[in-house]
Amino acid sequence: MLFILAGIIFGMGTIAFHPAAEEGIKISIINLHNNKGFVLVSLFKNGEGYPNDPGKAFRKAKLAIQDKKVTITFPDLPSASYAIAILHDENDDQKMNKNFMGLPKEGYGFSNNAAGVFGPPGYNKASFRHTANTLTTIVIKAKY
Repeated sequence: MLFILAGIIFGMGTIAFHPAAEEGIKISIINLHNNKGFVLVSLFKNGEGYPNDPGKAFRKAKLAIQDKKVTITFPDLPSASYAIAILHDENDDQKMNKNFMGLPKEGYGFSNNAAGVFGPPGYNKASFRHTANTLTTIVIKAKY
């Protein structure tokens, strides 16, 4: 009886320590200039609201910065086309600050590290395909 109980407890412990398989979209933002403020992450699905209307983002996050980088995983996402826009909101005012010429004063970035010519890149440049129940990994280098 003692061996059976020990086997059950050991078996439960073994199951409890196995990490669940990751799935979703894992986003790492690197190349941040400092640890000030937060990084705002907007995940857009099928282009709706991209990139200038974070209110229409499919998922959003506000992340504290550590060692000049942040990572987040958005789990349980359906198969679809997505694009990501990030802002290094150094002064925590929830908006992109610009200089007198209209150029960004804070860090920003997009999935695929896409760049626009005179403004943000189009959805087609920044979009990628995610399949449900898999892990899609995206690395974005902040630009200043």
